Amino acid sequence: MSEILETLSTSALAKALKKTTKQMFAELETLGWIERQNEAWKLTTKGEFEGGKYRESQKFGRYIIWPREVAEHKALSSPDAGLLSLSQLSKHFSLSRIAMEQVLQEMAWIRANKKGWQVTSLGEKNGAHQRENRSTGVPYVLWSDSTLDHEVLIDWVEEVQTGLNDIELRCCDGHQVANEAERLIDNWLYFSGLAHAYKRRLPFPETLYADFYLPQHHLYVEYWGDQVTATELSAKMRKKELLKANNCACIEIQDEDLLQLDEALTRKLLNHNIEI
Repeated sequence: MSEILETLSTSALAKALKKTTKQMFAELETLGWIERQNEAWKLTTKGEFEGGKYRESQKFGRYIIWPREVAEHKALSSPDAGLLSLSQLSKHFSLSRIAMEQVLQEMAWIRANKKGWQVTSLGEKNGAHQRENRSTGVPYVLWSDSTLDHEVLIDWVEEVQTGLNDIELRCCDGHQVANEAERLIDNWLYFSGLAHAYKRRLPFPETLYADFYLPQHHLYVEYWGDQVTATELSAKMRKKELLKANNCACIEIQDEDLLQLDEALTRKLLNHNIEI
């Protein structure tokens, strides 16, 4: 009788932690304490280390019990404590948040959904855990620390970093640009998932080319800064005049914007009802 009082079934453990039984089993599986085998739950070595045991019942058959003190285990009271946020993942790989999201999306580990991110079955197999903001309902993803050592992810990140550091000013989407500022802007647009043309001719009789053009939004993007030559500056002044006269939407990027491109471009695009 004393053993019964000192142990909890998984459903009783869930009740003690104010969780559903389904949620409790899912968390224990994520922690690697139990695993599904032949339509039944089985203790892993890790689960046994944490005190899990089997109990036989004529009514319920074999089921798992846990020491009562497991209810105070940090991993169960804060199940996300050992998981990584997207910011931590991007910091580890030295990529911007947007670049990290694009890599994970191209690998088909996540997909955009309801202004957030949804885990794919492939992502789930590789350390992704689906979560949802309780107040807004926006889905987001956390990552197991094993993701940091995933060979395929490391290879993809290295390809992106090579593109970012290419001395020939080739962008990650293949565009070859005129200066470092344009490369920063091009890569930002690419990793933000915005279709864009580089050096697109303006729809006027004069032969002038926009730095960037977002066809889905009929929006031009022009870089003004120290990396623009005197000849280019003259052409830019004429482009600005024509775009304004024809009511064409355009945003301008200055050198100071390059220091905080995420914030600057997100804000400027939002002014044209484009959300990133």
